[in-house]
Amino acid sequence: MPHISLSLYTGRSKEELDKIADALQKCLMETAGWKPEAISVSIEEIEANTFIQKVQEKIEDETLVIPSDFIK
Repeated sequence: MPHISLSLYTGRSKEELDKIADALQKCLMETAGWKPEAISVSIEEIEANTFIQKVQEKIEDETLVIPSDFIK
């Protein structure tokens, strides 16, 4: 606990994805005080032409905390 789930476009290298995951984990460590071994992170890469549809299908209105111009 907790778990961060990130969806993004395809095309980033393994090193970039690892850096992003590390930064997300560090953010929770600094803002909420959790230990790194308590935080899990998953990253799903989605093709641009299906991104909005696939993400919208996963998100229920009440779970979306910060909407974007594309995901509401």
